Amino acid sequence: MEKVNYKGADIFAHKIEILVTNQFNNAVEYNAVPVITAAIQELPDDFFPFPLRDGILGTTIVDSAVTVTINSNIDNNSRRYFTYAHELCHVLLDTEYLRSNPGIDVQDDSGLPNASNYSRERRANRFAALSLLPDSVLNAVMMEGKTAKYIHEHQKVSYETLKYRIVDFAQSRFLLPRSLSMKLAEAFTGTEQNRRTRANISGFWNAAEDAAISELSRERIIKKNKDLVLGIVDPLILVDRERKKEIKERNRQSKNVYDMDPEIGIHMLAEYIDDFDISDIDDADF
Repeated sequence: MEKVNYKGADIFAHKIEILVTNQFNNAVEYNAVPVITAAIQELPDDFFPFPLRDGILGTTIVDSAVTVTINSNIDNNSRRYFTYAHELCHVLLDTEYLRSNPGIDVQDDSGLPNASNYSRERRANRFAALSLLPDSVLNAVMMEGKTAKYIHEHQKVSYETLKYRIVDFAQSRFLLPRSLSMKLAEAFTGTEQNRRTRANISGFWNAAEDAAISELSRERIIKKNKDLVLGIVDPLILVDRERKKEIKERNRQSKNVYDMDPEIGIHMLAEYIDDFDISDIDDADF
């Protein structure tokens, strides 16, 4: 399988971010859809909607011209915008490849991209997610405690895309393991999210150490951020950890009072036994 460089996608996504950011006063107002829509309609030689067969959201074909087709049956705005951005990545980065490899977006019977094009499809998906919801914007909306619904409506991303971006950011910037990153994303985008959960996640986002700017060591960043997330998604683990620490401390202290003699068993150390005088013993005690 061909190795595909993702760096180009990140560079173009950042260029779109700059264009869009210049149009807004605040990162939480960011909306890349107008820029992406204009680009996908203007850059190829031809662009048009067409009722493609199920499973195909869009295609980019390159022969004597570059033609982008978007499935006109897409009834979900966030999916349509994501498809625009996805195909835009193919136009920007894959036109030469597509001249000799048509059908890059054609999926197999299981609905997955053709295996030989899988890396390019993943790169296009990454470009789309980063263009619609860049790191700086995700960071801003999370720190300000915006809801998943707010991000869905203002940044025009699906809840699945939002989940992907949270996982990606949490792994790369907060150095969280993927399993915890997924739990954090699911807690934020889940249907059972309440105001307390949102406040807790926003609190974590403000308190977490960012690997890009933190002065802490990698190990300390991982330890701190893991504990912060566990306090949200699985607080019983921390309770159990504290209980074990308390038991361990009790055992440590008890060793200062009791010692084990191999011959007579446990006995109290002399330093903890008050001296007594034989004269203190009353005859009545015998």
